[in-house]
Amino acid sequence: MQAQAAVQHLLRKRFAEAKSTNPGYSLRAYARKLGVHVGSLTYIINGKRNVSKKLAERLAGRLALDPQARAELLGLFPQRQKKRAGAVEIATSRYLEVNAAQFRMMSEWEHLGVLSLSKCDDFQGDTSWIAGRLGISEARSRAVTERLISLNLLSRAPDGTIIRTAESIRTSDDVAELSIRQHHDENLTLAKESLHRDPVLKRDFTSITLAIDPKKLNEAKERIRTFTDELCDFLESGERTEVFRISTQLFPLTKDRDY
Repeated sequence: MQAQAAVQHLLRKRFAEAKSTNPGYSLRAYARKLGVHVGSLTYIINGKRNVSKKLAERLAGRLALDPQARAELLGLFPQRQKKRAGAVEIATSRYLEVNAAQFRMMSEWEHLGVLSLSKCDDFQGDTSWIAGRLGISEARSRAVTERLISLNLLSRAPDGTIIRTAESIRTSDDVAELSIRQHHDENLTLAKESLHRDPVLKRDFTSITLAIDPKKLNEAKERIRTFTDELCDFLESGERTEVFRISTQLFPLTKDRDY
């Protein structure tokens, strides 16, 4: 029963969080995101239907739980085989802890925001200033900076101020695909907020719909990355006082084709 209660609590919590940022967010839209029928979701949330471990795994993926939270949730379900106690379990626990930290840095925008802010010419290494510049709470600012310090991407100077220790950050293939998906999902949310909040002089939204030769997709991706690198070099060459995000999407509108 503990597993079922945990799933119900998680589903209610995430739905409430979505409603708090978008009051028009419906249970039907939530069900589509989770990949379940809205009626089934209603039964699960109200405790009238049990969730199998297989469905819990799918929900964890759709909710983009970090590896640690996912392991804790699925660990509440009966195990098919008992693992031997000892060094293997300890190593597994440490592996999950490290990847959860990597996951949060990749999937939560504030981490990369703080790292970019630290490259500004007028950067002040205290959490109050960081919170004010990024529009987040001071508690959130402290949590993010402490995590970046634990990952050796920031450090504390003798006077207690925060300084950057890594000049540049590049993701590698061993970062979980789940974190990348959540990172891009958050990009879309940030872009939507900017669309309704920021004046047109401070943002640029451009989209083109076209028929393409899909065999050119790999080269197109390489060209996008080359252009992005060149644009970053251009924008970072002057006096750096603000933090912006460049986000590029290329995706199919037609369905049912594999390339």
